[in-house]
Amino acid sequence: MRLQDDDLDSFCQWLCERENAIVGRPGMTFHCPLARWISEITGHTYGVDGRVYGRASYAYHRWLLLPRWAEVFVIWSESVAFRPITGYEALTILAGVEMALRALDCARQ
Repeated sequence: MRLQDDDLDSFCQWLCERENAIVGRPGMTFHCPLARWISEITGHTYGVDGRVYGRASYAYHRWLLLPRWAEVFVIWSESVAFRPITGYEALTILAGVEMALRALDCARQ
């Protein structure tokens, strides 16, 4: 699976559907919210580590770069690393990421 910018909406929907549920533990490669979402939609175990993601069964050098929104989400979510977070908490972080990236896009134009 190759993540795209368009996948932000799908990830947002997934978080909304799990607003009060634990969606992961930021900072944990195979248990962060983004890794759990990718794993759920693909049916395979995926990990997220910094700027890259990939199937657990693949060698690390075969992992792919995350799209910008996902990379920033991972970095920002690690401010609450290793503790369980709900869909609502993750969605709050994601909303901040979206706003920050839009502001950067506007500033560049």
